Amino acid sequence: MLTTQELTISSCISISLMIICWLVGYLNYSFLWIIFAIIGHIVKTITTKNREEKRTALQILASQEREAILAQLDLKQNDLPAWVQFPDTERVLWLNKVIQQLWPYIGEYSKKFLVEIIEPQVRAQMPSPFKSFKFIKIDMGDLSCRVGGLKVYTKNVGRDKIIVDMDVSYAGDADFTVNVCGFNGGMNQVVLTGKVRCICQPLLPFPPMIGGISASFIDLPKFDFNLTGMGEFGNLPGLTNAIRTVVNQQLRDMCVLPNKIFVPLAPEVDMTTLYFPEPDGVVLIKVMEARNLENRDISIIIKDKSDPYVEIKIGAAYFRTKTIDNNLNPKWNEEFEAIVEQASLQSVRFEVFDEDKTGSDEELGRLTVATEKIQNQKSIDKWYYLEGCKHGDIHVAFEWLALRSDPLYLTKPIYLSNSKLYSQGINDLRKSEPRCLVMVFVDNVNDLPYPKAHLEPSPFIKIQLDNQVQTTPIKLNTINPLYQSKFSFFINGPHDKSLLFTAIDDGTKRTLGELSIPLNNVIREPNMEYFQQTFYLSHGVTQSAIVLTIRVRALEPSSVTGNNGLNSKNKGEFYGSGQHIERADKNEFGKILVENNQKATTTILNSDKVETLQRENGEIIFADPVISIETENSKNSNNLSPTKSLKSPGSITSMISDTGSTVSRRKGILSKLTTKKHDLAKGSLNTSFIERGDPQLAISLRFDKRKFSLQLEIVGAKDLIPVEKNGHIKSYVNVKLFEIGKEGPVSKQSTNAIEDTYNPEYNGLFQFSIVPEHLKNYVFRFEVKDSTNYGIFKKPPLLGWIDYKLNDFRIDEELTSYWMVLKRDGDLR
Repeated sequence: MLTTQELTISSCISISLMIICWLVGYLNYSFLWIIFAIIGHIVKTITTKNREEKRTALQILASQEREAILAQLDLKQNDLPAWVQFPDTERVLWLNKVIQQLWPYIGEYSKKFLVEIIEPQVRAQMPSPFKSFKFIKIDMGDLSCRVGGLKVYTKNVGRDKIIVDMDVSYAGDADFTVNVCGFNGGMNQVVLTGKVRCICQPLLPFPPMIGGISASFIDLPKFDFNLTGMGEFGNLPGLTNAIRTVVNQQLRDMCVLPNKIFVPLAPEVDMTTLYFPEPDGVVLIKVMEARNLENRDISIIIKDKSDPYVEIKIGAAYFRTKTIDNNLNPKWNEEFEAIVEQASLQSVRFEVFDEDKTGSDEELGRLTVATEKIQNQKSIDKWYYLEGCKHGDIHVAFEWLALRSDPLYLTKPIYLSNSKLYSQGINDLRKSEPRCLVMVFVDNVNDLPYPKAHLEPSPFIKIQLDNQVQTTPIKLNTINPLYQSKFSFFINGPHDKSLLFTAIDDGTKRTLGELSIPLNNVIREPNMEYFQQTFYLSHGVTQSAIVLTIRVRALEPSSVTGNNGLNSKNKGEFYGSGQHIERADKNEFGKILVENNQKATTTILNSDKVETLQRENGEIIFADPVISIETENSKNSNNLSPTKSLKSPGSITSMISDTGSTVSRRKGILSKLTTKKHDLAKGSLNTSFIERGDPQLAISLRFDKRKFSLQLEIVGAKDLIPVEKNGHIKSYVNVKLFEIGKEGPVSKQSTNAIEDTYNPEYNGLFQFSIVPEHLKNYVFRFEVKDSTNYGIFKKPPLLGWIDYKLNDFRIDEELTSYWMVLKRDGDLR
């Protein structure tokens, strides 16, 4: 039943639309304007409907969890709660009941928190006409937030802490009303989902046993809402995105890594280590170029192309490249530095957008790379497929920089002679001066002066280093503010620079005190650190105590190994924090992560010493040869047919569908009509190549326990024997996954085809979600085929095949460049 207000608003909108349509005809405008308006309305309706369906699904999951899960199982969907998919994630009904009981009290605290903390920060970010922003009504509703699953880490965790991860979702009935410029607007149907990490530290030998709790979102949570009141007239993508940007910025600054919310539990416990932990390192990111992007600026009137730019997100850090106009193969060549708080947990996310000056920007693809892989491999420079699009690749590079507390590291420049990041002459300044990270923790200030007689200040601290300026939050009406805020600065040549702290009253904009600390003084301290030391802000004769922790850390590039060739660690990277890659032209259920690098033609100069790989861009790369090792397992144990073994229950948690390789196959069928037809050799085997030896295939295999995913890379092959009479070859690998006891493969995938080489390098990456206890029930079959055109109705001939039983794979060990001798005969049915 519609309320009077909703009915009035709906009637006004309908009358306004009828008047606009009449004016279009009366003023002799083109009928196309009405068509455009209808299209815009349809797009808005579909967007609103999809958003409402997601919110409703979360509400149903919260109130009728059992029925929702059974329905999803019937539909074979993979968007189940974490405790269903992963055995080490627990279902915590008791915790949700506790939260439900506490929800009214949480709502009361939320009112105070939003008015006293959020409202001043939102005003500070609003343009001048909207400085009157004020909350009128705050109602958190009756539906509480929900924890979908909880995981406690017990391995590789220090004895002085407890680490807990929780999947948190909120799709309640909260309702907010605000006043801006004399108009009331509101927000309801709020949806918030994300993963929260809680750390209990330090553990104590006396009650309450836990010194404090810190909580933060691992990545920026997903946030959605619906505007009401006057805001409903402006419920357009532009306004919605603007509000979402402000909210996301508040979330980043408050509770997205490395920022945390702290709750001390025990008195007289030093919480600085919890507030201000040492990061794992720094990642240097270079976004170089993209190719074959989708064109989203298709118009009948104007022939145009996409205007791409890239957003980079890692924790709370956010970067954006410049926009390249009208280019589907843009080159950015931009670098960014980001602090990595916890490498094993975080990831770098790239999102490519088409900038639209008249509407919302459209996504052209995305990519996620785990920082743990960057830390392990030290340096990565490669092309990646973009996810969530029909086609497109992006060329990015990473360099892991370790943090050093030895002053000796500040006496030499950071010059990455082995890294392509600096081989192009970019950022020459860094080659001449040492690069370092300065971290500052502002704890509290005492006895600030009054800006005017009997007027308490609302102070904030401005921290300036070189040309970089950052500020603490504003603390209202106090001369003893508690900030507990941390800041980071990247600088070159720290020896001649100083940190400048200035206390300022937000109301009068008057200075309340200043302090300058030369970085040389910090560098001379043990571990290049001032730890919770008291300094004094000076303002005339007034001295105000300020407690600071300051650290200086030199950035040292990690040792760089060769990153090209079949034996490269980079080629074996299993990137992405999700369990699948999404392609827009495929269904979204149980997809596989596939990664294909640039085509490469291989010329063997000396198989015992070196291979030369010449890529499409003309770059010559030298790499050590891969050592081929034949074991009994590779010859015998993997040759069993999967249909001859014992039956066992199914174990793949998400069925697998085709990915980007299918696109390559479509091109292959189409090319048969447009390319030259080749002839098979007599006997379907070119006997002049038999003396080369048995063909072999190299794979890499690892199991990610954190995500319960089996990750397979088809590295390459060698000594392939062509079947074309003149020696032509265009090989690819079919990957089939069989479940023992069942007919037919449960998954079929293919790498890209590599032409004119008998030693191809495929670098095809696939990812499967399999319960580790059921690995023994599956068998991989690898078939190397030739996609050369031998006729429209001729199937690709088989060059060799081999089976690999997962019963032989140990999940605690990583299989790297494992070579297997291929069979050239046998029954493949």
